[in-house]
Amino acid sequence: MRKHLLLFFILMFGFLQAQDDYLTYENLSKRLKEFESKSKSCSLKSIGKSIGGKDIWLVTLSSSEKPKPALLITAGIDGKHQAGTQITLKLIDQLLNDASLSKLLAEKTLYFVPSVNPDAMEAYFNKLKFERSGNATKTDDDRDGKIGEDGFEDLNQDGFITHVRIEDVTGNYIESPDDARILIKADPSKNQVGKYRLLSEGIDNDKDGKFNEDASEGVNIDKNFTFDHAVFEKGSGVYVASEPETRALLDFLYLNQNIFGVLTFGMNNNLSEAPKFDSKSAGSRIIKGWLENDVKAAEHVSKLYTEKAAIKDGPKLPMTKGNFAQTAYYHAGKFSFSTPGWWMEKEEVKKDSTEAKTEKPKKGEKSEVNPEIEFLKWAERNQLNNVFVNWTTIKHPDFPNQKAEVGGFVPYGMNNPPTKFLDDSVSKHKLFLEELMNAMPKIETSIPLVEKLDNNLFRITIKVVNKGMLPTYAEIGDKVRFVSRMKTEIKLSGNQKMVSGRKYFLRNALQPDESEEYSWLVSGSGTATISTGCATTGIKEIKVELK
Repeated sequence: MRKHLLLFFILMFGFLQAQDDYLTYENLSKRLKEFESKSKSCSLKSIGKSIGGKDIWLVTLSSSEKPKPALLITAGIDGKHQAGTQITLKLIDQLLNDASLSKLLAEKTLYFVPSVNPDAMEAYFNKLKFERSGNATKTDDDRDGKIGEDGFEDLNQDGFITHVRIEDVTGNYIESPDDARILIKADPSKNQVGKYRLLSEGIDNDKDGKFNEDASEGVNIDKNFTFDHAVFEKGSGVYVASEPETRALLDFLYLNQNIFGVLTFGMNNNLSEAPKFDSKSAGSRIIKGWLENDVKAAEHVSKLYTEKAAIKDGPKLPMTKGNFAQTAYYHAGKFSFSTPGWWMEKEEVKKDSTEAKTEKPKKGEKSEVNPEIEFLKWAERNQLNNVFVNWTTIKHPDFPNQKAEVGGFVPYGMNNPPTKFLDDSVSKHKLFLEELMNAMPKIETSIPLVEKLDNNLFRITIKVVNKGMLPTYAEIGDKVRFVSRMKTEIKLSGNQKMVSGRKYFLRNALQPDESEEYSWLVSGSGTATISTGCATTGIKEIKVELK
């Protein structure tokens, strides 16, 4: 008994040491207010409140209140990924301490929402720790008309909700041959026979044969958005955009037409490898694939990420249903990128005799890497001995005559390392953010050509070109029709009159280095003003003297 208690205190102390530098919601709010007080370029406001009554903070970095082309950076949408909030906070701090930022902020704006789901931050610091994605909404997770009738139980009293493995002939899990702590699905094609059942740590309170299926874990905000909503799926909400957090973020996105693109720190990754063009999904009635020109832009952004910022070896984390990153692209018409922001670095293999003896996979076989085993190796290399609870035998009331053991990964550990491991990633993402801002569209015009055709008649010709590395806005914006289109307009003064041409021209997105020529016939001398651009590029004005 003493031995078990000692192990518990060692694990708990190690876990708290590793994660005590993660900020609570109260401390996050305090830090954001400090940023605002220290810099004229930083402003703070609430864009809404969570179901638990917490402010959803928006940090704006800009040299003026005038709307300028902007990027929106979001984090903390899925409660399991609190590292995104910490990365975002460190990113703001580094940007505010960068003397060169003022030049960028003179032309661009950065919006940050560091914690879209602030209720989940509170759950992260609960005395009894279990991974919670959702907000504070009371949910009927098994949809039986009752709320929270089958929650978690801490069977080994260590303060963590992990897993229970039961020795059972009907089980379909076995110990991994590479690390006995990890359970893998038995593969009959390899003559593997299942030995264990794997369950969430707890008991079957309502005796329905399921364990912890109704812990009332709230709504996962990153499953509650409008695109491809996962109807009737656990954590997705009773209907699309049912949560105030979801609506607050959507309202801000739709009402600020100057947002060129979105960067989300979350549980998906389309930055390490750009989306592929699929003509079938991109051309279907309900578009479910990136459009061709947008894929080209995404490939350029991916190169900025992996080559310019040198953020390499990103994990494959496909998009999930109802998430914000997809909704921002498919429904709001914005370029939208997502990254976990941090992942464990790969171990460098030494080329020695040991490597030479390593058995290589046979031809046609794939060399599969188990991420859980790789994480344990990474933790050992970095002397983090608090990420896994070793399997310990318990007496389980639902399995009185079977061997039951509690163990598994400490909640939040795999996705949320001690913040010192985030520092290098933050510096690289700051560089990427600056590269992305510099690559944004830039509208230039030729010197207007003025031809005097008669005593009081003039032809004005001008070329408009996008000299940025990215389009003026995403091509899908022309499909959803909720973006500010490119507009070139002439404004006359005094006795001037339009003889031929249109007062203004609207056109779809200008691709990089693409140009458009406009011409007008105007009678009357004086000053005419030509303006061109859109919300995501800014408006450029030129004065033309007719005399």
